[in-house]
Formats: sequence, structure tokens, C-alpha cells
Amino acid sequence: MKLVSLHIYHFGGLKDCKISVEDKGLQILYGENEAGKTTLMDFIKCMLYGFPTKTQNQRRYEPKDGNRMGGKITIHHQVHGKWTIERITRSTVTGDLTLYDENGQQQDEAFLLQLLDGMEQSLYTGAFCFGLDGLQKLDKLSSEELGNFLLSTAISGDRDLLDIEQTFEKRQALLFKKAGKKPIINEKLEQLSSSAKSLQLLKEKNESYQALTNEKVGKEKDLEGIKQKLTEVQTELLSYKRLLELKPVLQKYKQLDVEIRSFDDEPTSFPENGLQQYEELRKEFSRLKSDLTYGDSRIGDAEAELGSILSNENIVRYETEIKRLFNYLPEYEHLLNQLQELKRHIQAIRKEEIELFDEIGETWSEEQLTKLSLSLSSLHHLEDLIRQNEQIQDKKGRLEDELEDSRMKLERLEAEEAKHKKNLLSEDEYAKYQNSNQKETRKTPFYTTLLPILSSILLLWSGWVSSHPPVMFAGVLLLIISLVLIVLYLKGNQSGEEVPKHVHQRLLEDEVNRKQWLELSLQLSNENNIYVQLAKRLDYLEVEEASVWERAKRWASDHGYRGKLDLLFVSGYMKRVLQLKELFRQRNEAENKAQDIAFKQRNYEKKASLLSLELGEEPQEDTKSWINSCYAELEKQLKNQSRIEHIQQNKKELLERKDELQKKISYLGDQIQSLWNMAKVSNEADFYVKGKNKERYSKLKEERETVYNQFISLGFAKDEIVAMAEKVTVQLENTLHHISVLEEKVKEKQKEYDEKLEAKGKLDWELGKLLEDGSYSENLHQYEMLKEEWNALVKKWASLRLAQHALSKVKEDYQKTKLPAVLETSSVYFSKITESEYQLITFTDKNELMVLNGEGIGFYPHELSRGTAEQVYLAIRLAVAYHAGPRDFPILMDDIAVNFDELRTKRTLQLIQETALDRQVLFFTCHKHIASMVPSVPVIHWPHQSVIAEM
Repeated sequence: MKLVSLHIYHFGGLKDCKISVEDKGLQILYGENEAGKTTLMDFIKCMLYGFPTKTQNQRRYEPKDGNRMGGKITIHHQVHGKWTIERITRSTVTGDLTLYDENGQQQDEAFLLQLLDGMEQSLYTGAFCFGLDGLQKLDKLSSEELGNFLLSTAISGDRDLLDIEQTFEKRQALLFKKAGKKPIINEKLEQLSSSAKSLQLLKEKNESYQALTNEKVGKEKDLEGIKQKLTEVQTELLSYKRLLELKPVLQKYKQLDVEIRSFDDEPTSFPENGLQQYEELRKEFSRLKSDLTYGDSRIGDAEAELGSILSNENIVRYETEIKRLFNYLPEYEHLLNQLQELKRHIQAIRKEEIELFDEIGETWSEEQLTKLSLSLSSLHHLEDLIRQNEQIQDKKGRLEDELEDSRMKLERLEAEEAKHKKNLLSEDEYAKYQNSNQKETRKTPFYTTLLPILSSILLLWSGWVSSHPPVMFAGVLLLIISLVLIVLYLKGNQSGEEVPKHVHQRLLEDEVNRKQWLELSLQLSNENNIYVQLAKRLDYLEVEEASVWERAKRWASDHGYRGKLDLLFVSGYMKRVLQLKELFRQRNEAENKAQDIAFKQRNYEKKASLLSLELGEEPQEDTKSWINSCYAELEKQLKNQSRIEHIQQNKKELLERKDELQKKISYLGDQIQSLWNMAKVSNEADFYVKGKNKERYSKLKEERETVYNQFISLGFAKDEIVAMAEKVTVQLENTLHHISVLEEKVKEKQKEYDEKLEAKGKLDWELGKLLEDGSYSENLHQYEMLKEEWNALVKKWASLRLAQHALSKVKEDYQKTKLPAVLETSSVYFSKITESEYQLITFTDKNELMVLNGEGIGFYPHELSRGTAEQVYLAIRLAVAYHAGPRDFPILMDDIAVNFDELRTKRTLQLIQETALDRQVLFFTCHKHIASMVPSVPVIHWPHQSVIAEM
């Protein structure tokens, strides 16, 4: 069994609370103090086993607001499925139970024990639902009591076993002790002894008592005989007096009998219920006469109506043809509508064709479109060609723009380069100024001539690595210029003459101009290379464009395309061509369908013309109106024919009805005559006279029968009734005399009975004197009662003795069979909690609990710390839950690790998590750090994860 969900209606301080739990595994339910965790545990126990009574020493969670305690839990059983247990305190203190499944099917309380797998409440509270209070009880027990306590918990779930043993001993001591006087059985033995002595003394008086008793018995027999005779006379007298009480009814019975006998045999010859039958026959005869007259008038009306109806047999003869044409008339109208719709559709298609021709800019014949064969793959191929062409055109446009930009840049650089070249010194002027410059006293450093060489080498290496010829060309040009400058430098340094100032200035300007010219030359060379590369790329694109056009030609040839080739690359062109082809197809289908519809229309009109000629009429242009009028005339004639047939049938039925009525009238006349014959009369007046006499005779007989039934109900027979009527009418004087005689007899018998009764009273007085100090029979009866009570007490004491012996046998059997398995499992659990510091939990020969550490040293529970002792108790409870109860029954624990240190708390939680692999374990706590020790365990925050209306 597993818990699924809980719903608390009212329970203590909780109201309208809902919570759902996981299917299995350890689940921590966290809540602060006063949150109601213990209340929730007690709620689950009460739902399973009922609310505690007011006499039990358990808390009752009566709501303070006056509401009824109650709620429900939903469980899942591995065999019976999902069930809901609902308890509410209504008619019973323990709560009215309602047990139902998902389909609403209900069961009684006996089925709940099956859902609990036979789990008793004592075992549940002992091993499956416990808290800190149960663990703290260990401090109050000695070592022997602790051993007995844990043993009883393992067997029955709590201290029930120990309490039962003590109860047996107390009850036995209350019943009997060997040397005791106060126990009940000892007191009964003394009372039996005293009663036996008194009984012996009374035996002597028993002889005279017996003689008087025999005489008394004789008197009692005489009294019985007299009393019997007196009763007989009183009964006879009572019957005669009762006869007088019934005198008026008996006289009436006699009078009715005499009056009935006064009638002769005439009433018996009259038919039974003759007057009623005669009245019914007369009414029926009169009604049939009226029906006959009404039928004659209806026959005349039918004949007149037949003469007024005119018929046209010619149109009726062609009924099938007219109905066929009329039934096809909606189809004919539909054909006309379809033809008009098709014509409009064809005109729309032609208009759309013209618009498409205008869009594509050329005209396609139907034959060309028919030969155009396009598949899905061919369209995909065409789309690829269009996409490639678009990409080529896009690239081509960008290259042409770049080429134009490069061309303009080249022209600008060439103009600037020519301009700067004009500002340079000529070779002669440069040589002249250079020679003059050699006389300059201050020399230019040689390292400045090395910078252009290093730059040229760097450009050469960069162009070679990147495979960029313009960069390499610039590097070569810069290297040549650098060498020229070095040569000039060396020549200038050979002369030490002074250089005029203007010469030196001119050389500096020329050097600046020359550097600018060299930079422009490099830019011009680089841009020229870029222009050449762009031109080559443009050539490559044109080749690729030609390839795409060639493939487009092959595609057009393969698929029957006869239009302009450049239009293939127009976006949406082929889509319009396919639309045009589809429009041609739709137009052909519409035209073919219009021809078929026109043929059906002409065929229908031809049939209508032929029918009109057959009917002797001229063909009408409006076929629809003529067929409707013709069908209306047919319907009219068919109705006339149906009316004629109906009237003829009705006339036939009326004639048959007339014959039937005449036969019934004749039959009724015979029935009336038969009644007259049975009554032996010849006319209606005599029949009524005899009928009245018959009614009077029947009424008298009915009254006599009523009186007779009254006597029968009182228990009288028929012969007794006749005799009784004679006694109160004809023999009334004799009856009164017999009553007076019976009264005298009663007085005599009563007097004799009183005398005998007085004699018996004297004997009773003499016996009473003998029994003043108690009779022998009374004392004997008292002795037998004491003996029975003593026997019952002895049996009760023996049953308690046997029960105690059986309980000892159970303990002994448990210690031999189940206890070793429980101790073995609890030892494993305890070893895990203490990390093998303690290895074994066992019982000594004196039935005392002991734990052994890793070195084999034993410790009694009082020698352990509180936390360790509670860990022992927890290990045994988990072992009992594993061996004694169902394997999947949920376990509820309420802060049982309060006295554990952090390390053992963590190990305890890990152990509980292992035992909860196949069952639910709800761990209630108010400590937040508990959840952090087992991070994989789900935490339910109570009451935040429940629906709470009021707390």
C-alpha cells in the first residue's frame, strides 16, 4: 500500500489542507514548530484506523470552531488499485467510514483490512509510525525492561505484549492464590464449606416436610378437577348468554329465510341479469337502426359525387413519360445553369489568357504549350539555372562597378603622377646639383639609405607569400630606387666642398617631389594590377554566363520550350507559362463539358417535343413551363382517379356495412325474443314485472348471505346458525330456562372450589412454619449456585493460565525463529549508522538487550548515550518493519534524529533512503539542515506546498 494524496477537512487546527506525495522513496516534510506535522501524522493514523474514543488516553483533534473532524486519503494497492478512505465524525465517535475506488464503487470496513494487508494498529504505531516520544521512552526503562520492551515491539508493534503479560498475572492473582484469603476463588471455597454445613442440619427437617408436601399435592389435584368442571359450566353459560346477545341478528336471519321461501319458482326461471341484458340489447338495436339510416344517406352522396367527377384518360396513359420528364426537370434546369456558368467561366479564362500574354510579352499557341513538357525535376533544374544566372549577373554588376571605379582611379593617379614628374629635376640638372652637393661639409647618415632597402625587401616577401604580383612589383621598384639613392649618396660623400645654400634647398625640394612621385608611381602600379585582375574576373564571369546560357538552350530543347531564351531567366516567367498552359487545359475541359451539357439539353427538349405531339399539342418554346403545366394536369387527373377509386371503395364498404348492420339488427331481434322466451313472457311489460321480482329475490338472498358470513366470521358452522336461530325464535322459553339452570350449577361448583382452596391454605401455613429458618431445597439451590460460580471462576482462571502459557510459547517461538532475523537486520542497520563502530545487537540469556562494538565488548542500553540508544531502537524498528509487516507499507517518522550528531544523522538518513527503495518513507522535521544532507531527496514544505484555507 502506498499513499497518493491527503485532504484534511477539519482536524485540530488544520482546515481544508491538501497534499500529494511521491510514489516511493524517502521524502522529507519540512515545517516549522506549530505547523502541524505531528497533527498530520495522527491524521493519517486516524484515517486508517479510526478516531480515538474519549475513554482512550489519546489526543482527540476536535476543531475549536465546532466543525466535524474528518478528511480523506487516497492510497494505491498493488492488487486492488487506487482507493479513497474517507472518515467523518457523524453517528459514531470513531468516524463514519466511506471506502470507494476511482469508479465510485464502495466497500465496507472489512475490505479496508485487505487494503492494509492485515496490518494491526499496534504494529503500525510501533514499527511504522513513531516519533521522538517513542525514542525518549528508553530513558525510563531498566536494561531488562528495555529488552522486554523491544521484544514486545518486535512481536506486536508496541508495549502490548508486556502489558498483556502483566495483565494476565494481575487477573490470576485477583482470582486465586494458594495461601490467600481475599482472591475471589478463595472466598468462594469458604462460602461453599459454610453452605454444606447448613445443608446437613436441614436434612432432619425434610421428612415431616415431605409428608405435608404429598398431602398438599393431593389437594391441588382435587382443586384442578373442580376447576375444570366449573370452567365447562361457565363456558356453556357464556355461550347461551352470547346467544341472547346475538338475538336481533338471528331473528333477522330467520325472517329473511322465511321471506325467501315465500317466493315460488318464477324468479329462478328469469334469466340472470335479464333486465340489464335487455336494456343493453334495446340500446344496441336503436343504435344500429340509426347507423343503417346514416349509411343509406352516405351511399347516396357517394353516387352523386361519382357523377360529378370528369377524367382525361389520354394524359394518364402517358403518366410514366410525363413523370420521367418532370423528375428530370431539376437536372435540366441545373444543366441550363451549368451551361451559363461554363460560358462565363470560359470568358473569364480567355480574359486571363490575354492578361498572361500581355505579362509574358509573347504569344504561345496551344500546340506549343501542349508540347511543353515540364516535370518537377526539370523545374528544379531551371530554378538552379535562374539562380546561377542571377548570381552571375549580380557578380558581373558589382565587378563592372568596381572596374569603372578602378578605371577612374587610374586616370586620376596617372594625371597626378605626370604632374609630379614635371616638377622633378632633369638628369642634367640633377647631376649638376648633385656634384655641387658633394662639397657639403655636413654629411647625411648612411643608415638613412638602408630604410628604403629594408622596406623593398619586406614588400617582396609579403607579395611572394600572398601571391600578389602588384605588391612584388612595388617591392622591386622600391629596391631600384633605394639602390639609386645609395649611389647618389656615395657620390655626394666623396666631395667635401661647400654647397651653395640654394643648391641644397633645390635638392631637398627635388627629393620631396621625387618621394611623392615614387609613391604615386607605386599606387599607379598597384591600381593597374587591380584593374587587370578585375578585367580577368569579368572575363571569367562572361565565360560562366555563356555556359549557363548553353545549358539553358539544352534545357529548352529537351523540354519543348520554343520561346525566347532570355525570358527563361526572367523571374516568374515560367510560372506564368505554366499558368497559361493550365488555363488552356481548363478552357478545353470547360468547352468539352459545355458541349456535353448542350447535347443533353437538346436531347431533353427533343423528348418533350415528341411527348407534346403524342398528346396532340404543338411543341412549346418554354419547355420548363410546358412540362410543369403538363405535370400539374397529370396530378389533377391522378387525384381524380384516386378520388373515384376511393369513393367506389367507400361505397363498397358502406354497402358491406349496410348488410352487416341488417344482419346484426336481425340477430338482436332474435336475442330479445330469446330473453322473452326464457322469462316465459310474450311482451315487454310482463318481462319487466318478472325482472323486478327477480331483483327483490336476489336482494333478499344477498342480505341473508351477508348475515350468514358474519356468523361464519365469528366461528359458527351452518348447522349451528340454523339451530341458534331456532333457539332465539321458536324455542326462546326453553333457552331462558336452561340459562337459569346453568347459573345455579356455577354457584355450586364455585362454593366447592373455595372450600378445597381453604384446606390447601392450611397445609401451606404448616409448611411455612417448617421453612422459617430456610428450607432444605433453598439451601441446596444456594449451594449449587455457589458451586457453579466457583466452577466458572476456576474455568476463567484456567483460561488466563492457558493464555499466559500460549503467550510464553509465542515469545519463545519468536525468539527461536523471527527474532534472529530481526536482530541480524537491525545489527546491519546499526552498524551502518555507527560506521561499524558497533557490530551486533543481541539478547543475553536473561532476555536483556546488549550491543557489541567492533572489539566484541558488550554494552547494555543504560550504558549508551541517549542518541546511541535511540539509534539502536530505530534500527530494531526498521528491522521489524522489514520482517513483520508488508514490504511496501509506508513508514512515518517525526524528528527521530534530534539527539544524533551531524555525521550519524547523515548516515541515518542514507540508511532510511536505502530502505525506502521500494516503499514510501515520510520524514517529518523542523530542521532545515536535514534536507541538505540528502540533496537527491524531494522536500515538501509544509504547509506551503499544500492548499490551506485556514490555519
